Amino acid sequence: MGTALPWITDDGRLSPGLRTVLHAVSDVPDALLARTRIRPAGANLLHAPWYPYRRGGAMTIGTTIYFTRLYFDARGHGNDSPASTWAWLALLAHEVGHLPQAQRFGPGRWGRIRYVSAFVGQYGARALTGRFPVHDGSPLEIEADLGRWVLQQLVPHPPDHPLVQAVRTNDAGAMRAWCTAQAERIRGLQVRYRRERIGP
Repeated sequence: MGTALPWITDDGRLSPGLRTVLHAVSDVPDALLARTRIRPAGANLLHAPWYPYRRGGAMTIGTTIYFTRLYFDARGHGNDSPASTWAWLALLAHEVGHLPQAQRFGPGRWGRIRYVSAFVGQYGARALTGRFPVHDGSPLEIEADLGRWVLQQLVPHPPDHPLVQAVRTNDAGAMRAWCTAQAERIRGLQVRYRRERIGP
């Protein structure tokens, strides 16, 4: 693939340091994160997701996360600025939350079809009953948002935060140290999110 982002390898893998952070905040197993690939939306048959350029976004299918062009364009988030690094980190912390969901629906083509159908069904049901936002309020999206929510609680003023700098420079040692220092707070926030947003 080749990006200017040091924490994504040339073949689209997440760097070990970034995996440490994403595992810590999202509780997604590292083995699953290690199999994950980052790809541009144009790499899939439908070129999905279809968010407008300025909004940007991503979609997880199986173990591949497809990001819109905004995230690869140097004029957008495809540069190593602190703001762009935070945009990637926050969205990745959400998208990796979909990886265990995709695994629950099973591997292969039919598993992917069932997975996508579940989202379409939830979005459609919310739209038909007038529950908005249709996307962010669906149960699968709420479940997946654990990691992003935890990050947002722990990283005030993101562009200036040491974690963002550590990710930006792909400093695995600094990322591991942050995760170790924040481990107790992370666990408490995860318990709180699951209790208040996901339920039993």
